[in-house]
Amino acid sequence: MVQHEFKVQTKWEGGRESVGQLNGDIIDEQMSIPAGLGGNGTGTNPDELLVSAASSCYIISLAAVLERAGFTDIQISQSSIGLAIFENTKFRMDTITHYPEITIASDQKERLNKRLPQLLKVADNNCMISNSLRGNVAIKISPKIK
Repeated sequence: MVQHEFKVQTKWEGGRESVGQLNGDIIDEQMSIPAGLGGNGTGTNPDELLVSAASSCYIISLAAVLERAGFTDIQISQSSIGLAIFENTKFRMDTITHYPEITIASDQKERLNKRLPQLLKVADNNCMISNSLRGNVAIKISPKIK
């Protein structure tokens, strides 16, 4: 079994209107409760970080899967939307939908169209964040080939 630790440090002083700090090996960001949820709205927030983690993991996984399948000169632009809901007196992330736009040479489009549904599933199954969320958050993929 391969193991790897991902370490972050967080600091927070005060109540819900405060601003905290998040530091990792690379990330150095302020954080607070989103303004839309009654917080300060400064910096990032856990919900945005969750969607960012899911999006970045999926796009990297998709790029690797496409490369392994023999596709070349791939460009992927992706937006991802997380839908949080308030249910049974709790907020939770209900769905995360990824919208990858794959730009590929015209001579590869037909082959990609045929294989894309399978490759999207492989990418999702290879994404550590998708695997961690599975069963709690629905992950949806709505691709477009350019």
